[in-house]
Amino acid sequence: MEKITGNIISTKANTLYAMKNLIKKARIEKMYILKVEDFWRDKERVCQEIRERFEGSRIVVRSSSTQEDSLKYSNAGHYKSILDVDSASLEEIQDSVEQVIASYQEDMESVLGEQVLIQRQATDVCLSGVIFTRDLKGDRPYYLVNYDDRGSTDSVTSGRGGKMLWIAKDIMPKKLPPHWKSLVQAVREVENIIEGIPLDIEFAIDSNNEIILFQVRPLAAGYHETDIKDDHAFFLLKKKVREQYERKVDIITGRTMKLSDMAFWNPSEIIGTNPKTLDYSLYREIITHNAWNSGINKLGYRKLDQDLMYQVGNKPYINLNYSFYSLIPASVSEGLAMRLVDFYQKRLEEDLSAHDKIEFEIAYSSYDFMTEKNSLKMLEYGFTEEERRTLIDAVKEITIDAVNNQDRLIKEDMESLAVLDKCRDKMEQLRRSDAGIYEIAKGILELLNTLETYGTPQFARQARIAFIARSFIRTLSEAGYYSHEETDGFMKSISTVSSAFNDDFEQFSNNKMSSEEFYAKYGHLRSDTYDIRSERYDAMNFRPVSARNKTPKNSKYLDIDLAPLKKALDDNGIDIPEKDFKKFLIKGIEQREYFKFEFTKSLSLVLELIRKIGNIAEVRVEDLSWLSVADIRAIRKDVQSEALKEKWLELAYTRRKQYREYRTLLLPEVILSPLSFDIIPVYEARPNFITSKRIEGEVVMLEDDKDADITGRIVVLTKADPGYEWIFTKNIKGFITKYGGAASHMAIRCAEFDIPAAIGCGEKIYNAVSKMDYLELDCKNGEIKPGIQYNNLHALITQREGVNAYGDPTDILESAYMRFYELMGFIPKPVSNHNRNIEKLFDDKIDLLIVVGGGSLQPECY
Repeated sequence: MEKITGNIISTKANTLYAMKNLIKKARIEKMYILKVEDFWRDKERVCQEIRERFEGSRIVVRSSSTQEDSLKYSNAGHYKSILDVDSASLEEIQDSVEQVIASYQEDMESVLGEQVLIQRQATDVCLSGVIFTRDLKGDRPYYLVNYDDRGSTDSVTSGRGGKMLWIAKDIMPKKLPPHWKSLVQAVREVENIIEGIPLDIEFAIDSNNEIILFQVRPLAAGYHETDIKDDHAFFLLKKKVREQYERKVDIITGRTMKLSDMAFWNPSEIIGTNPKTLDYSLYREIITHNAWNSGINKLGYRKLDQDLMYQVGNKPYINLNYSFYSLIPASVSEGLAMRLVDFYQKRLEEDLSAHDKIEFEIAYSSYDFMTEKNSLKMLEYGFTEEERRTLIDAVKEITIDAVNNQDRLIKEDMESLAVLDKCRDKMEQLRRSDAGIYEIAKGILELLNTLETYGTPQFARQARIAFIARSFIRTLSEAGYYSHEETDGFMKSISTVSSAFNDDFEQFSNNKMSSEEFYAKYGHLRSDTYDIRSERYDAMNFRPVSARNKTPKNSKYLDIDLAPLKKALDDNGIDIPEKDFKKFLIKGIEQREYFKFEFTKSLSLVLELIRKIGNIAEVRVEDLSWLSVADIRAIRKDVQSEALKEKWLELAYTRRKQYREYRTLLLPEVILSPLSFDIIPVYEARPNFITSKRIEGEVVMLEDDKDADITGRIVVLTKADPGYEWIFTKNIKGFITKYGGAASHMAIRCAEFDIPAAIGCGEKIYNAVSKMDYLELDCKNGEIKPGIQYNNLHALITQREGVNAYGDPTDILESAYMRFYELMGFIPKPVSNHNRNIEKLFDDKIDLLIVVGGGSLQPECY
């Protein structure tokens, strides 16, 4: 096969022409390469040649400039291309060519040496897009495919959207679906022709899975002339992690586990997608080892003595089938339960974007005002009406028992917290003492054991009750009993720990509460609850400045009309007085937040005690983050600080090295089989929108700029937990997170403070948001998009031309420009009222047009 070296990559047209006879696994549509110089010399002859060559078929008139598609820069999309041109029309051909040339003239002094490429327009297109032959961000051997499967050939390249997919470069094509198999084989052929350069290839796939190449150019941002990668070590690491996964067998199905990084107990939100050893170990110890199930088992759900969380590489995942199984009532037969697990699994596989919403959208785990309607879906999957009724009656029984027994459950769980408080007080004294390493280690283990017995199971139980309450509130509006405004307002009216924090911070800021009092209540909080490197509030020295415009709780919604609620209860056969039911809803939300706040006090103390051992052994906090709970258990009575330091530093070195290796891997959000490591879709997550408001404002990526002024801005975080409570004291305009669920801590906080939010946006939307300086968040319509800010507003103003004393033409509105700036914050671009080609002003989207001297534009332009 003939090779093309990187230094003869040329214009779009020349490169395609050079490759046309070299490729066998794809095709390039019929071409005509037009020189601008020839076009200007004899337009009629050139257009006639084009018409004869394409014989009346539809054509595409494309840019092919020397200023695009080079080794150093692409200028992708910079110049115009015209689709769907009628080659039988000389007028259409000429006009399209002139438009492309005009786009060159905007930033080139001479265009005579440039080209325009004319090609037959592809038909029967089922899928089109762009494929990069390397992941540049992580310098990893993956194909990145950005595609559209709706039949359009330019939706991806024009920026109007598309789906994304990663394909590992070492995959065997036979493992791929037919269309991706054809694409990978065609791209590998091109890579063998053009060696040593990452490529950006525009393609389409027809109904016969035949590949059509529209463009082959260097992936300019990643080009290095001597940059030939040896990816062998990377593929070995990926193989090692895949084999690690294959050893994880699901006890329910007997097959490899199906995993999600955001389902149920959502580790991505709590400890992140690449946590340090101690973060993961603590979360497993106190939540996902036992408490996750023992807490809800008491409510009537199925018992399952299994770990819920598993690591693949360094990424934490939740076992989906264990989640589904544990959310089925214990009273349901084992046979029906197993069929339900299979049903839930199938439904999720049909829409993997719901993997962070399995409790709301996949599993029927509690009864609400839409359950009867939604559960009819079971009949489409082969369940009988009797089986559906069996499940729904069992779920309803659990739900009503939770409502009726709420006060008793709170009382019992509060008694458990009292036991935990007593143990914590004892360990607080230990922290302040001059105890030795072994004694402190024993104290840590005692506190952890007490926490996972008397703290986190109780939190898990109250969190499940809160979920039930949230589901009822959400479906009151979905079922039409109340408006969204009323249910949003009701949520806002509920006072939680966050309300108290906000009030106390206000008091503290106004010198009405001492720092001692404030830190005694909130000093244990950390920005990252499980991260030992994260400072406690009482070590952060908050500046006592409040920026929050305090909004009182709206009693109008707290005293909401109960008649619709009574009707909802009656319609669904729930025999509970509406006043009592309203109390359940309020308490359910309040208690979840209270129990989380309380158990994190003990967790925070555990981290401080580990720090204390680190101080004695002279081990830095950074190195402590690589330890596990097992390392604390391994401390013996005769431990020597020097030996412990040596051992822990060795562990830190080994785990840090492994962490850095695993960090290079690209791991999926959902793992369904070993193939998930080689074909990785990027799901368009569906954020959980809070409130029904629409706002726009400046974006602050808080993790990139921890000291940023966030007042009046839209705050963006990867994940958020109680340690970020302080942001609600700053009168933020909106809130966006990459990870998080509809019933998460931050979702509840935002509802309470009536702050527009999008919780759990996922990879794709989060990455788009991170590139925005200013955005619009429309919670009612579920949209996040770039906002129009004065400094990027495309505004035009029609001039009224005059003549000065010297006879020179002037713009008589010039003196008014400063006034425009004062009023609007920008100066619009002036255009003449007498522009003969006024329609050309509308070639690009205009955000604002100011017309001075009416009647100067044709009516269709308005």
